[in-house]
Amino acid sequence: MTNIKTMLGLLVAVVAAVVGVVAFGAAQASASSAPIVIPYAKTCDETVGRCVGSAGDGGTFEMQVTSFRATGNAAQMTATEKITVGGISFTAEMNGHVSPYGFIVLNGTVTEGSFAGAQVHQRSNLVGAAGTTTSWTGELRLIPASA
Repeated sequence: MTNIKTMLGLLVAVVAAVVGVVAFGAAQASASSAPIVIPYAKTCDETVGRCVGSAGDGGTFEMQVTSFRATGNAAQMTATEKITVGGISFTAEMNGHVSPYGFIVLNGTVTEGSFAGAQVHQRSNLVGAAGTTTSWTGELRLIPASA
């Protein structure tokens, strides 16, 4: 009986160790594949479809709308974005929708620079408008490609 208790105790210890290693590995994988979140503020000139602004802590945000098609009250658009912040600098091709409720949602892929091939998701919220100039704030989520 003592031998069975000893073996059972050893089995529990081995299972606990394996669970711990698996959990640690999962945490490491999650941390390395976590999105990089970059907040931004931009001002857009609707007459030329160009936006410029700040990204992150001291970085730059540039966007050029490459197509815009009205679809009822909303619109579909594509754009090329150039982001530089800290040690990150990339160009992404984006496409998505402009909502009549004052926000834009874009998704795309990094085509040049840091994290080439990574997926990008972005939401912009309208914070002001004056004539043909609009102001937006938002977050860009850079999702690095899996190794």
